[in-house]
Order: sequence, then C-alpha cells, then structure tokens
Amino acid sequence: MTEKALDHIVERLDGLAPATALVLGSGLGGLVDQIEGPIRISYADLPGFPRSGVTGHAGEVVAGLFAGVPVLMLSGRAHYYEHGVAAAMRPVLEVLAGIGITKLILTNAAG
Repeated sequence: MTEKALDHIVERLDGLAPATALVLGSGLGGLVDQIEGPIRISYADLPGFPRSGVTGHAGEVVAGLFAGVPVLMLSGRAHYYEHGVAAAMRPVLEVLAGIGITKLILTNAAG
C-alpha cells in the first residue's frame, strides 16, 4: 500500500528532492501558499494516507520550494480521536522515509 503512494509521489515530484517535511497543524494550513511551484497531491490519491475531518486540514501533500529550499508539507494529519488508531500516520511516515526525508517538523495548535 505505501509503495504505491511512494511511487505516485516520487513520480509527481519529477526530480525535486526535499529532505525536510513539515506536518502542518491547525492554523498553519496557509503556509502551503508560500511554496514556489507547488506540486499538490490529494491524500485521496495516496493509498494508506488517512483522511482528516478536522477543519483547516486540507488532506494534501504540497511540495516545492520554501524560501528557496525544497520541502514537502503535509496539510492535515490523522488524529487519534478521529480513528482510534495510534498508528494511523505510520504509512505516511514510511512514505516520507522512502522519499528521502531526513528532517520532520511537527506542528500543532495548543493552548
């Protein structure tokens, strides 16, 4: 399942090789608008990627240049309270590793 998602993303990246990925929490979804030459891939097109029903979580991978640096942003993630599965994001993390992501930045809304 994750291999199909990995192949699809690599094909769409067309040579772009991001080493950094960001998981955007609530309120940070607009950060994807700062990406130059965005490549957008819906989670619906990626086997194993969970759907998020949380407002503000678009459910898409967006890759491109952020301040001149190749990055991949995950706009939306699965929450334990939505699925009841602690490992819901595991396939996504496996795909990120397969792409060559070596730095993962997790964000969230808290307070």
